[in-house]
Order: sequence, then C-alpha cells, then structure tokens
Amino acid sequence: MSLYPTDIRHQEFSGTLFGFSKKEVREFLEQLATELEDYQRRQEKEIQRREVMQHEVKQEAIQASSAVEDLKRREELISRTLVFAEKTKADIIANARKEAENIIHEAELKAKRAIQEARQYLTALEHQYVQIKEQKRQFLMQFKSELQTFMDRIGKDPLLTKDTEQLLDTEFKQIKDEINPGNNPRPEGQN
Repeated sequence: MSLYPTDIRHQEFSGTLFGFSKKEVREFLEQLATELEDYQRRQEKEIQRREVMQHEVKQEAIQASSAVEDLKRREELISRTLVFAEKTKADIIANARKEAENIIHEAELKAKRAIQEARQYLTALEHQYVQIKEQKRQFLMQFKSELQTFMDRIGKDPLLTKDTEQLLDTEFKQIKDEINPGNNPRPEGQN
C-alpha cells in the first residue's frame, strides 16, 4: 500500500486505556519507514538513470551537431524540391480540373443529344401509333359495313325462309320435268 502525506496526516489510532495502541503505532511507523526507504531507493535510481541519459544526450548532441550542417543542406534541397512539387501538383490539378470540366461538358452535350433523339423517336412512335390506330378504326368500320351488307344479303336470301324454299323447289321440279320428260310418259310416236 502506498502512503501519501494525507494518509499520514489523517491516520487515526484507536485509543486504549493508557493511550494509543503501541502495536498499531509501531506497525504504522514501520510501514512509513519502509515506504520512505523505497522512495529514497527509487529517487537514487532515477538520479542514476538521468545521469546516464544526460551522458547519452551529450554524446548524441555531439553527433547531431556534426549532422546539422548536412541536414541544413538537405533541408534546402528538400525545400526546393517541395516548391517544385507544389508547382507541379498545382499544374496537374489545374489540368485535371480542365479535363474533368471538358468531360462533363461533353457528357452533358451527349446526354442532351440522346434526350433530343429519344424525344424525336417517341414523337415518331406516337405518330405511327395514331396512324395505326386510325387504320385499324377505318378497317373495322369498313369490315363492319361489309359484314352488315353480307348479313343483310344472307337475311334476304330466299332459301332461309320455308315458304320461298318450297316455292323454289316446286319451280325447280317443274323445270326439271320439262327438260327431262323421262319421268313423264312420252307422247306416242316419239322414240
């Protein structure tokens, strides 16, 4: 358990008939001493670690100072390269935007042409549809008229009425008998 100054300030001991419990006070003091010893050891190790780090940093600083000049030259070269790259990037972006605008403009023109062609085609289809519909109407009216004429003729046909049919049958028989006298006895003297 780690101890903090507030823990020490607020530590309470239970009272006994003759004051504080010696055992509790002794345990607390032992714990406090142990914590302080640990703290001192950690501080000494930290100081040693910092000294080692400072030595390493000094060595690195010596090495870094010799590399600074080289880095400055490289920085200048990189700076010039970056400026050139930025200019090239700006040129590429500008060209890409122009090309994209051209592509979009061309696509819009093609779309407008396609829509116009579709509208013209639709208009032609509509005109054909109206013509075909009119032709069908005229055909049906003509067919209906001819059909009506045929129905009227059929209705007036004498074979469809019984009286007329019997009359025609009788006339046909008479004509047949006149032409074909075989059913009638022949007059004498004719062979």
